[in-house]
Parts: sequence; structure tokens; C-alpha cells
Amino acid sequence: MQNPTGTEEERGFRDPDAHTPDGAPMKSGVQARQGVISGRILTVLTVGLILVVLALTISYCSAG
Repeated sequence: MQNPTGTEEERGFRDPDAHTPDGAPMKSGVQARQGVISGRILTVLTVGLILVVLALTISYCSAG
């Protein structure tokens, strides 16, 4: 389940400010290239980094 603040940020990002004549959302180039970082992504990156550090530590300790 995604946290409420992430959902609010994503909803605010996804809501278009303007529409083209055919109804498509129109965003500035900067806004179109930006993304909203999810709590899940941050968790996966943090756990992955911790596991890599742990594996390197174990490898170093077992080699000596």
C-alpha cells in the first residue's frame, strides 16, 4: 500500500493544468520529465544498498 503523501503528490503531478484542443493534457517540458519518487522505490534501493554493504563486509571478513 502506498503512503498517503505519495498518493497526494502523484495526484497533484498527474492532474493536468491545461488541455490541448483534442483534450490531451498539456504540461511544460520540465514537468513532463519529472517523476514522483515512490516510497516503494526508496525502500528497495535502501534494502539493496544495505545488502551490498553486508555482502562486501562478509566477503572481506571471510577472506582474512
